[in-house]
Amino acid sequence: MSRLSDILRDERGAGAAEFALVLPLFIILVFGTINGSIMYSAQNQMHYAAQRAARCKAVDVTSACPDIDAYAKTMYNGPSLAGLAFTATDDATCGWRVTGTGQFELMSGFQSTSVSISADSCYPKI
Repeated sequence: MSRLSDILRDERGAGAAEFALVLPLFIILVFGTINGSIMYSAQNQMHYAAQRAARCKAVDVTSACPDIDAYAKTMYNGPSLAGLAFTATDDATCGWRVTGTGQFELMSGFQSTSVSISADSCYPKI
């Protein structure tokens, strides 16, 4: 009986057990934060590309950007997005409006979630 009580009171290895419980959650948190930051970088790059494309469409006097989708995709320097597309419309309230859309694969833990990302920019006609 005293041998059993000695085993139950023994605290060696408790730190290793706690570490084994906390480590997977910490790894998921770290990699989730990194992947979320990459997603926000894609959002920022998409806004930049839409802004540049709207400006190009508004001040274009030499027809240098007839294909807004191709031009905006050259301005986009973020991670690859599924279905990345840019469209330009002539908006009466703001001039040229360029809208970009795409799908980002967000790895959250052990599963992947598709997140829609969009950007909108407006530039007055000159």
